[in-house]
Amino acid sequence: MSYQPKIIKCRLKTGGKSIAEIRERHTGQGLTYRDFENIQRANEAFNGVVLPLSLWEYDKYADYHMHSWEQEQDEKIMTGMYYAEQTHPFPRYKDNLEGFQADWKAGEYDPLCAFCFDPRDVEEIEVIQDERK
Repeated sequence: MSYQPKIIKCRLKTGGKSIAEIRERHTGQGLTYRDFENIQRANEAFNGVVLPLSLWEYDKYADYHMHSWEQEQDEKIMTGMYYAEQTHPFPRYKDNLEGFQADWKAGEYDPLCAFCFDPRDVEEIEVIQDERK
């Protein structure tokens, strides 16, 4: 059997952070004030969403990885991902909400990386699947 991560139903608690708090969390990453604003917008979109997140051995369980979400959460996830994309070092959708939405709705969007949440921003509700090695 191949490795399978632990999957946990979680509630995201990402909202309500000031720019100063966000800046402190991302010190040394070369982000601009506008990047901090976009992170704040992404955080507000994700706030309160309940979805399965996964924990992986390869990163020593350091962050919760976005695993999947229910269709009724799609608009919030799409909005959060768009604002997160604005801080990407090689942006494909910089200030291009329409293009992003079109690709998202066509099922053509690929973040090209794992999307993760800091453990401080996650409330675990229940384990869906235990890790299997």
